[in-house]
Amino acid sequence: MAGIAAQEYRMVRVDELEPHPDNPHKGDPDVIVGSIGKNKFYGAVLVQKSRMRIIAGEHRWLGAHKAKLKHVPTILIDVDDETAKRIMLADNRLAEYGEYDDAKLAELLSSLPDLDGTGWRDDDLADLLDGLAGDIEIMHDEPAPRPAPAPASGPGPVGDDLDDEDDQADDEEAESDGGPAADAAPPPRPKTGSTVELIVPLTAAQHDEVTGLIADIRSQDGDAPLAEIVVAALRTHAQRQR
Repeated sequence: MAGIAAQEYRMVRVDELEPHPDNPHKGDPDVIVGSIGKNKFYGAVLVQKSRMRIIAGEHRWLGAHKAKLKHVPTILIDVDDETAKRIMLADNRLAEYGEYDDAKLAELLSSLPDLDGTGWRDDDLADLLDGLAGDIEIMHDEPAPRPAPAPASGPGPVGDDLDDEDDQADDEEAESDGGPAADAAPPPRPKTGSTVELIVPLTAAQHDEVTGLIADIRSQDGDAPLAEIVVAALRTHAQRQR
């Protein structure tokens, strides 16, 4: 039955606590030391009261020890050994079911002047941004089929001669586009008057937000083309970064 376990909050000396001998989870206390140095120690260590064993927060306790703290905030919970193991396993496992919204994470990390005390490094942010950039794919439209030539109404090239002229025009166009060697080159800039499609993967939440923002913009500016809205937003964002 759901409920709240009886628990007691207390400041406890670091050396009065011990790690659980069966804890299979390993972490990096040095990262936590960096967080303590920047943000101070926050939260509490969960401890089995009868044995003074840590069942959640062992690496934070190790970080506090390495940071030379004398006491840590502790929540003492009166449970038997089996329940203590279940809580320890759940604390380690349940967080693994979550996942990051990479776009929102990158925005959050980028909003800080530095990443000290976050557990994240500049290299992590750079990799994250590279991954997001790789999710944007430009799809080039296929050229429209060439219209069939109109039948000749008077003197002029007919039959094979007309086909020869079309073949020559096709060859000239292929040469202007780079010919077979163009396959190895980057995609060419779209020709004036043509369009390309920009595909950006979105989460359900992002899709709802983007749809709502576009509707708000169009309610004020009329039926503004989506391309103009996107370009204006990107231009504004780029100007803010300068």
